[in-house]
Amino acid sequence: MGLAKNRIDCILIWGHGLKYFNNILNDIRVNRDFEIVKIQKHKIKSMKAFVKEIYSYDYAPFWHLRAKTKYLLKTPQEVCFIFIKNFNPDEDFLDEGSFRHKESLTLKAFKEKLRDKYNPYEHEKRTHNHVVHATDSQEQTEHMLHYLGYKEGVNFFECENGFVDLPYYIKGHNNFELKVIQVDKLFCNIIEGKDWDNFSSKIVPIKESPQYKGLSEDMSLYEEYINKYLGGALQADYNIGRYKKVYEEFTYLQDPYQNSFVVVKKIKNKYIILDGLHRACSHVHQGNRGIKVCQILK
Repeated sequence: MGLAKNRIDCILIWGHGLKYFNNILNDIRVNRDFEIVKIQKHKIKSMKAFVKEIYSYDYAPFWHLRAKTKYLLKTPQEVCFIFIKNFNPDEDFLDEGSFRHKESLTLKAFKEKLRDKYNPYEHEKRTHNHVVHATDSQEQTEHMLHYLGYKEGVNFFECENGFVDLPYYIKGHNNFELKVIQVDKLFCNIIEGKDWDNFSSKIVPIKESPQYKGLSEDMSLYEEYINKYLGGALQADYNIGRYKKVYEEFTYLQDPYQNSFVVVKKIKNKYIILDGLHRACSHVHQGNRGIKVCQILK
């Protein structure tokens, strides 16, 4: 098996590390070797069974890891999977004998930096009660995706490279139409509920969305929304910094984003946004009355 030019990896935040959730996300965002593609929180029924499952595809036998992972049995039964594109794996084969395995040196070094920053310390020394785990190989990422129910594995993140740039979560659509519509016909799904694990959704005009209110009223309204649902209903890399940059610097459908259309689906007389809500809100907030969209057809 050859060495990859790029690959999908996963950084898993254990329960006692979730208090650093936003910090770790920001650490990943500023690293040019990585791009966050999916954030998924997960509640665990049995930590013992979960730990065994996660390490069942490890290069080392589980009996060797049992002592090293014993501390996890006392951590909160909630974790977060952060799936990333690793653009610079710098893969190499490490260790000898039955412990020999392929690993991304880039991710390995980054993982250790996170542990240096966020692992518990005792007597001014970093403990081995690691707050994060990271995949050694893309095969381990496949295993995690299968555990979460994504049968396609890393193929789940494949994008269709047609004329229109579609995200990986909009699949199987080759029939579409480009058209200009009035912005008052644009609608979106917003999330309501107690927290990331207890929510429902409803369709509203985009001017009633927290994304738009962040621009028109106070960005803290959208920030609170993200913090409440990120990892649950919101699994893309939603963050205020990127949204502000879209609004301040992004010009709709201008080079190099000439194919980054707002993607919609028409239901009755409403155009529901499937992708590009930030771009649509920015466009509307600038006072534009019409917008060119990509309408997915049946």
